[in-house]
Amino acid sequence: MDEEGAPRDGFTFESALRACSGAWSAELGRAVHRDALTAGLAADVSVCDALMEMYAQCGDMEMACQVFDAMPERDAVSWNVLLGGLLGHGGLSAQATEAWRRMLGEGHKPDSVVLSAMLWHHPGDGKQGREVHAWVIRHWLETELSVENALIGMYSRKNELGHALSVFESMPVRDLASWNAILSAHSQDFRVLMMFRRMVDFGARSDETTFMAVLSACDNLGLVEGGMRLFSEMENKYRIQPNVQHRTSLVNMLGKAGMVREAYEFMSKRACLGNEPTVLRALLHASSVHGNIRIGEISAEKLFDLEPENAHDFVTLMKMYENTGRLEDLEKVKKMMRDKGL
Repeated sequence: MDEEGAPRDGFTFESALRACSGAWSAELGRAVHRDALTAGLAADVSVCDALMEMYAQCGDMEMACQVFDAMPERDAVSWNVLLGGLLGHGGLSAQATEAWRRMLGEGHKPDSVVLSAMLWHHPGDGKQGREVHAWVIRHWLETELSVENALIGMYSRKNELGHALSVFESMPVRDLASWNAILSAHSQDFRVLMMFRRMVDFGARSDETTFMAVLSACDNLGLVEGGMRLFSEMENKYRIQPNVQHRTSLVNMLGKAGMVREAYEFMSKRACLGNEPTVLRALLHASSVHGNIRIGEISAEKLFDLEPENAHDFVTLMKMYENTGRLEDLEKVKKMMRDKGL
């Protein structure tokens, strides 16, 4: 276009900037930015929104904020783009909070995507989470599915099961994300298996995330029988192939209950787990806690081969030897660490 002297307007620059975002190329984006300034489009709201989105996508939030601050006029899209960019960079949550309040103060409304992001990215700030929830209620957005799911997720991370349930029970429509969110909220609650059965009775389809949430809760709560049954159903009834996280959770659960031999047998029957550091580490930890020297040594030996520079594995084995009075073996492990420079 430039070489042929074709006229370029705001839409041209918006399209070019979207292409730069898709290519994750801040360098090309800055070149388009320079051309936009030369073309006298520095104050065009749509072009500035596209510039902010491009810089945010490419990880340069400093430039995105500079573009925003220089805009003589802003619309709701401008604020949503800024907020989305700030929330996408976790370390900028304080600026996002300030931008949120400025946005509302100027009478602009966040879209459902940004609203959900506000809730997902601020799990530790209870006051702000309730502030956003109150805004949702005042503006009649309780029935926005993505927002409701984000509210459940926020209360789940704050361990406020009562509030999460209140949102869940009031939902006129639920999807898989809703069920997974409420199951995660039950991570410390013994009713988690009842909630899962309720999900099944409701006819909702489970996925890997569903089983991860319930198995993690069974691990946390020591619900060994229920967890084992659920794992079996996952494989045989629901035909979902367990991943490493599911299996590690099961090994953890058995190990915490003192069933170290059963955990080892579970791992041994699945050859693929014999070389998974997370599974072996869970088994080594359980062996150390419950004093199962034989299985602890087997796990540690495999870990030393897989992760020769991981000092934590050596330390766990040393603690096991120390706790069981095997001081000579403890000194051997210490020497191994010194020889490796750990």
